[in-house]
Amino acid sequence: MKKMHLLLFAAAASLLFLLTACEKEDPSVTFDKSTLEMTDKGGTESVSMTANYDWTANTSDPWIQVSPTSGKKGTTTLTIRVDASDRSSARKGTVTISCRELTRGVAVNQLPHLSQSLRIKHTGNAFNIPVLTGSSLSAVVKWGDGSEEKYDKSLKHTYSAGGSHTIELQAAGALSFKLESVAGVSEIEFTQF
Repeated sequence: MKKMHLLLFAAAASLLFLLTACEKEDPSVTFDKSTLEMTDKGGTESVSMTANYDWTANTSDPWIQVSPTSGKKGTTTLTIRVDASDRSSARKGTVTISCRELTRGVAVNQLPHLSQSLRIKHTGNAFNIPVLTGSSLSAVVKWGDGSEEKYDKSLKHTYSAGGSHTIELQAAGALSFKLESVAGVSEIEFTQF
């Protein structure tokens, strides 16, 4: 009787082992970057991806290309290329990876084409940025000392040395600009406002 119990126990343990070994693991996809931020000039970015089953890749829009478009389980480097944009508004898209019933994506955000420009030559140790008005406004400020920032109407820049500086503001979607003060301003040049 003891032998019979041992045989039944061994058979049950073997069956449990076989059932667990046959159980499939859930599909999984991970990326080293979940979002790409691209300028209007476009370009190419690499994203490392790991999947535990074979996979395929697709893009949401023709201005985004991905390579390779399929692969085996393991770690792969995806090359994502984004075309240049001449649009005055930002655009968003996605690279989607399908791994069995699981889909995961990398968001692709592209800044608008900054076709408007404002150049201000001034003297002094500090400068308050002009206030821009407009909808879907996007802009970058180059302070003339090698530093640059994303536009915000409350930006103020302090220079390490006085003297003459030329600020360049590149924008899209701006309808007008207003200077709080023209003290120290010697020249203003603007296009497409």
